[in-house]
Amino acid sequence: MSAGGRLLRPLTTPLRFRAPFLARPSSSSSHAQPVRDPAHPHLYYHAHAKHTALSFLPTPPPSHSSTALGTLPATPDATLEDFRENPRFRAVLHAAIKDGLERGVDPRIAYEAEMRPGDGYMTLTDERAVPPQGRIGETEDLIGSVFVQDGKIVASTYEALPSYRLVTPNGVLILPEGLDKHVLAYLEKVDAEERGE
Repeated sequence: MSAGGRLLRPLTTPLRFRAPFLARPSSSSSHAQPVRDPAHPHLYYHAHAKHTALSFLPTPPPSHSSTALGTLPATPDATLEDFRENPRFRAVLHAAIKDGLERGVDPRIAYEAEMRPGDGYMTLTDERAVPPQGRIGETEDLIGSVFVQDGKIVASTYEALPSYRLVTPNGVLILPEGLDKHVLAYLEKVDAEERGE
């Protein structure tokens, strides 16, 4: 099964990410080498002394960075069920999505808007668990909604849905292709600003 050419995880995939393969930083360094998640298109794990940060960027996020999705405890038996969300990341994520909608970075979302039978709100759905065609995803997978008028997205109306979860039993968030690349670029810009670059 695929969406936009991307392989999808089965809906029954449990959250069993185990942290032991992550190298812990030595006392002489503050960070270990990042580990890329082979089952996710953009996810990295950054081991720190007290936690493991999840990020879409390969460079370790600074302390209190808004680019980190959240953390896992630095214990050998940690799984994604132990994930603690970074609330600052959610704000940056939705700002990046709104900016991407304004710029029209995702042709598939634009196509869906054009094909709507009338004006109304369109929901953006996380691709970690794509619902069957014609169905709406689970509440926890609904990222946000945006108004469509005359087949065009009105980006200023974009609203984040409070029920959306960054991590569910189906995995870590996966954005629609096109929008995901824009969010990555947006995060890189925020990261540079936070580092004073």
